[in-house]
Amino acid sequence: WIGFENQSLLDSLRMFLAAFRLPGEAQMIDRILQGFSESVGRVCEESMNGSLKLFSSDEKRAADAAYLLSFSIIMLNTDLHNENIRPDRKMKVIDFVRNNKNYGKEI
Repeated sequence: WIGFENQSLLDSLRMFLAAFRLPGEAQMIDRILQGFSESVGRVCEESMNGSLKLFSSDEKRAADAAYLLSFSIIMLNTDLHNENIRPDRKMKVIDFVRNNKNYGKEI
């Protein structure tokens, strides 16, 4: 059991992923991130129970927001450290912000 209370989503994701290595299969990564997001979306600093209160009070919507942001952070990290991606194709700050600025009314 990893306690995510009073932790930012980013710190929680770092703690979670430090415990094991993500598998290469996309479907397995999706399931792992769904479980993580359901847990962290209720208690992290960005949740309505945390100090930042950025996520919806609806647990499903909060989990969806945590999932999307977590997945985006993993993609950013992969992009940053993958030597196969040319420097001119690497994600810029503006790209990351644009990708995470508005998840839609449902979230």
